[in-house]
Amino acid sequence: MTAALVCLVAWSMSLTALGLELGFGLLPADDPGYYADPVYFSLDVAMGLLNAPAAALVLARSRHVAGWLAALVSIGFAAAALSLTVALLAQERGGVAGLGFWAHGFSWLWIPGSFLAVTVLPWYLRDDAPGPRARLMGRVGAALTATVTLVAATRQQDGAPANPLALDSAGLEAVGQVAMVGLAVVGTAAVVHLARRSRDETAEARRALATFAVGLGALVASFTVLTFWPEGAGRDVVTALAVPVLYVSQIFMPLAIVLLVLGAGLWGVDVAVSRATVWTLLTGGVVALYLLVVWLVGRVLPVDDEVAGLLAAASLALAVQPLRTWLQRRVDRIVYGSDSDPVSLLARMGEQLRGGRGSGTLPALVDSLRAGLRLGAVEVIAHEAPAVSARSAGRGVRERSGHDAVVLPLVVEHREIGSLLLQALPGQRLDLRTVRIARHLSDVVAVSLDLAQANQRLRAASQRLGEVRHEERRMLRRELHDGLGPSLAGVGLALAAARRRLAHDVPGTLELLTGLETELARRTDDVRLLARSLLPAQLDEGNLAEALGVLAQRFAGSGLRIGTECEAEGLDTRHQIAIYHVAAEAVLNAYRHAGASRVDVEVTSEGGGAGDDGREAAVVLTVTDDGVGVAPDHQPGVGLQSMRERADELGGTLTVTSGPEDRGTQVRMVLP
Repeated sequence: MTAALVCLVAWSMSLTALGLELGFGLLPADDPGYYADPVYFSLDVAMGLLNAPAAALVLARSRHVAGWLAALVSIGFAAAALSLTVALLAQERGGVAGLGFWAHGFSWLWIPGSFLAVTVLPWYLRDDAPGPRARLMGRVGAALTATVTLVAATRQQDGAPANPLALDSAGLEAVGQVAMVGLAVVGTAAVVHLARRSRDETAEARRALATFAVGLGALVASFTVLTFWPEGAGRDVVTALAVPVLYVSQIFMPLAIVLLVLGAGLWGVDVAVSRATVWTLLTGGVVALYLLVVWLVGRVLPVDDEVAGLLAAASLALAVQPLRTWLQRRVDRIVYGSDSDPVSLLARMGEQLRGGRGSGTLPALVDSLRAGLRLGAVEVIAHEAPAVSARSAGRGVRERSGHDAVVLPLVVEHREIGSLLLQALPGQRLDLRTVRIARHLSDVVAVSLDLAQANQRLRAASQRLGEVRHEERRMLRRELHDGLGPSLAGVGLALAAARRRLAHDVPGTLELLTGLETELARRTDDVRLLARSLLPAQLDEGNLAEALGVLAQRFAGSGLRIGTECEAEGLDTRHQIAIYHVAAEAVLNAYRHAGASRVDVEVTSEGGGAGDDGREAAVVLTVTDDGVGVAPDHQPGVGLQSMRERADELGGTLTVTSGPEDRGTQVRMVLP
């Protein structure tokens, strides 16, 4: 309601003033005897029309002080313009009360809003509360603005109708001059404050702050020059240069306010803001160029005003389109950011690909895409293993809903490998321009996702390979140290004994050599069994089921039949190695000591479901043979101790019991 009322009041007064001017031709007036400048009248009308929508946008979505100041600016400028037209109309036709007030209102009604926007607003343009210094500067600016407004409102212009608010005080004028100097100082300090603040802000806030700082700096500089430059001394040239700067800087102020307060949350009006700004700047630029060309042609060429006007019109016809393109590009950069051009955004994303490697590139691309397109959130989700995802979300952005999100497929080599989720900012909907640009850039994101998945698979394979090779070396070291090493040392000692007995005990030597031959044959068989139990290449790829199948094939020619079944999936490398090692050790024991003809190896999962009484998920290895079983007085050997160590390392348990129906042996290992 407040926003609509501000727009209604400001636009009504501005359009009424413009209608009276166009309908009655009040300006330029033939020296009405008081301040009535057509240039500043057009500025007042334009500021009333431009600041009203900016105030309405802010007030409709925020109660930020910037919205109220923009409203005061729009109403103040509109009231000043209306005041002048009413005064001129009253002077020409009579019948309007309060002529003295209307005649003087053009000179001061715009001051409160305009000067407060310069000296107070910069200190409060932030999300959090301003600090003590900022509040102090804001209060000083407000006091100076009130002083200047009072002096201007109570001044009596020479030759003008009596001002009902006039105060006859020479000291008040001096106070007003001092206050104007103070306003220039506070305004300059505000520009410096904004420049320093921009260094610690995000790219979007920095862009808006820079826009406001440039407009504010130009406004302070131009107004200071127009106020304090003395008469004569090139005053006409200074005015001709400063007035266009004043005009353009006033145009940028409402644009910067909208960008700073609402940020990227423009609720779909960014196109309107961009085009309105370009239209206003282009109109002002065309008028300024026309006047400049007419003035130059009249000074340089010996032609009359009509020919000069035709030459100016022809020059503008050639310059207007390049000028519009130039303005549109720069206004789009302010409204949309540096990546408003898809080519610019693609170039930045290409730099991310060149500068990064692997999974670190994908989050950087997602951040760049969200910032460049000014989205609430961007998320990349892989459809295939390995599970790779990246999400970048702004503040206050929640999970997606149906109307504010769009999902685009990510395709590489005709394979849809993932999805690109685009989510609008809170309160916004995704526009077709944003979706179209994102669709064009989705191939770059798809390549980055594919690269991230490939690198993750490579890292996982490298890690598995390292763990498998380490485990293989560990197993070989133990077997050589605890098994083959002592056996071969014993063979060496026996050979030395045989050499000593050869001269005096030939039969005993032959018997000893026969035993050594048997022992060497047994150790040779152990070497073959060790080769069979080495970790197969299938574990390098994380395929436990195939690795157990290779274990069964290695014993195919030994007369021992092995059946394998593996239902557990998703096991990490450490679990797979432990399961394979225990299974291989149990099979070796069944072959060496149990005289078994059949061994069954089974890997299953249990627990972790809704009907498992809260038990944690576990993987279970069961190795059952049909051999002689476990003797009651059996003492655990190196192999059984090694199996227990494997289970203990992963926090599991291992039990060795008789098989079903007290036949054979069953080894059961449970790993969490």
